[in-house]
Amino acid sequence: MNRRAFLMAAGLGSLAAALGRGGLLAAAESATGGELFSWDILKEKAKALASSAFQPSSQAMPEALANLNYDQYRNIEFRSEKAIWSGTEQPYRLELFHDGYIYRDPVSIYLVENGRAMPLRYDKAMFDFGPAELRVPLPDDAGFSGLRIHAPVNEPNVFEEFLVYQGASYFRGKAKGQTYGLSARGLAIDTAQPVGEEFPVFTAFWAQTPAPGDQFVTIYALLNSPSTTGAYRFTVSRGVDVVMEVECEIHPRRILTHAGIAPFSSMFFFGPADPTYHDDFRPRVHDSDGLLIQTSEGEWIWRPLVTAKHILYSMFSDEAPSGFGLMQRQRAFEHYQDTNATYEKRPSAWIQPLSNWGPGSVDLIELPTGSEYADNIVAFWRPRQPLEPGRGYEFRYRLSWCWDVPIQRRVAEVVLTRGGAGIPPKSRYFLIDFAGGDLHAQADEEHWDYVVTASTGFIKAYTVAANDHTNGKRIGIEFHPEGTKEADLSFQIRKFGQPVTEKWVYRWAP
Repeated sequence: MNRRAFLMAAGLGSLAAALGRGGLLAAAESATGGELFSWDILKEKAKALASSAFQPSSQAMPEALANLNYDQYRNIEFRSEKAIWSGTEQPYRLELFHDGYIYRDPVSIYLVENGRAMPLRYDKAMFDFGPAELRVPLPDDAGFSGLRIHAPVNEPNVFEEFLVYQGASYFRGKAKGQTYGLSARGLAIDTAQPVGEEFPVFTAFWAQTPAPGDQFVTIYALLNSPSTTGAYRFTVSRGVDVVMEVECEIHPRRILTHAGIAPFSSMFFFGPADPTYHDDFRPRVHDSDGLLIQTSEGEWIWRPLVTAKHILYSMFSDEAPSGFGLMQRQRAFEHYQDTNATYEKRPSAWIQPLSNWGPGSVDLIELPTGSEYADNIVAFWRPRQPLEPGRGYEFRYRLSWCWDVPIQRRVAEVVLTRGGAGIPPKSRYFLIDFAGGDLHAQADEEHWDYVVTASTGFIKAYTVAANDHTNGKRIGIEFHPEGTKEADLSFQIRKFGQPVTEKWVYRWAP
């Protein structure tokens, strides 16, 4: 239990657990060996659920569970010897989270084998409740709030957690050698809209027992909220990166004009490109430092994250996305100087659509924040056409929890953005370092074009110079806001009309 888990669950309200506490504690159907289960059955379940009105949970959580404080809840640990698939040759182990504290709606969890699903019954013997003198008497009819997957991540035969589902439709992953950072979600609805955001919930999970020799594990989930239902299938494999093949079918209960597909939530407090000042010993504090987009035409866009005093909403329109993700590019300890948070080890996360998502936009939302303890960054794909009730919408994509974008490419990337006051009064000066690709090749430099723009204000001058420290190029831009409160700046090097670098796109919003 950490600040990320707390923030994901806090303030979400009491959304229904579609299968309910009663379904969770129902006796296993030993006579039939459980219920028939398949991906098609789950999709039909989600479709049928959408045809009826949303029913909030009518059962209140017992006070003993609801009144657990942070430390009391943190003391409740699943016993590793009770892990699902423990003692087998399976390359994965599954453990469960207790409900209580801020996790008020228990989820139903089933184990699937040979096409049948058996409910996992709650048993206190599954958990260690911490030191005896600190334990709180809890009821026998408690339940689960989520699950996590373990595997030999860093050492052979040592099972470590690398994937977690807990809180609304949030889940997190991390690659080898990483710590947790940003989160993914099943679906975002009305984020940063006047009506207020709605948080759909994964109300039930089905874990498929891997077949002998499988190097992947499959998790199914049912999503429910007042506005929609959905069926999800996550096929998870891991090497250095954790790679998830995600399939979902969404069935709206109402018209969804602001549905976010494959959404991420992250934190950006401050950095050297950010115009806000923080009295802090650390040079930067963030889980992600930029949004990376690959357009349908193959162009790469890098948008450094910032923190403003008001909500910033950016849209990058496209006819069909090739990929996008929130990245953590700064990987040296010196960039953060924080031995506890180890921000240099936070994951990047990349989405690659595996089906035709159609026209829409990659939306980036940057919220004001006064600390590093709140997720203030949201990114997702928003379809151009609203999602309508009475229809099912399918989306397939690959989600990689990684150190860097899992695609080989020749363009140079933005390795650093810095900003500060310019020499002329009321001007701003930006430094952009590009490195990699063909920037080290000087022979064709005379054929390079420099494309620089400002949506408002004006750019008076820019410079291009070699940076021997990065074996790349350093760009200097003198920008005059001219009283504007917000402006989009961009810079890119091209050769014969083809990109040599990523397109740097920056939002000036003091």
